[in-house]
Amino acid sequence: MTKDYGTLSTCLMAALILVYVLDALVFIRFRTPASADRKKAPRTVIGAVIIQSLAYSAAWSFRRGHLDPFRSRSLALAVVLAMLSVGLALAGVALTAWAKKTLGRQWGLAARVVKDHELVTSGPFRFVRHPLYLGMGFLLLGAIAGLSSTLGAGLALVLYAAGTTIRVRIEDKHLAETFGPKFVAYRQRVPAFFPRPFNR
Repeated sequence: MTKDYGTLSTCLMAALILVYVLDALVFIRFRTPASADRKKAPRTVIGAVIIQSLAYSAAWSFRRGHLDPFRSRSLALAVVLAMLSVGLALAGVALTAWAKKTLGRQWGLAARVVKDHELVTSGPFRFVRHPLYLGMGFLLLGAIAGLSSTLGAGLALVLYAAGTTIRVRIEDKHLAETFGPKFVAYRQRVPAFFPRPFNR
């Protein structure tokens, strides 16, 4: 049984690493060059990005049962948990890829305005204003479900919530200054992060 746990743990670790590599490839695929005519976002965004990055570090660094995330669990539950972990992570990659593709050249690591910038409300932006952060959250939850100890999960969730809240507030302010009443109406209609049931 211990051997089965160890094999499953190794397979899960390898699968999660591959999913995170896939996410990095998505980032590279949709990365757009900096535009000379863009309006830069506040430097505070960099701090928020660092906080979000620390959330991922906490999820991966503080693991359950040393290197075995399935210790003291039934093998059946361990398999279900491993599948949930990888499924959440893959859902996160898919959602971020969808959001980045929808934004096109307007996507950037930080909020920015490029020439002929438009307020995007199609694709995943019909359901939430910040689907990229929701996708990143799923990616983080995948690591938490499969790897993290209680301490790691708690730290990761608190850090991610803090960093994301900062970025959402900065970017919403940035967009409100750019698009005015059009964005205000969109903000009132569409939630920032968690989709409303039956929201159209």
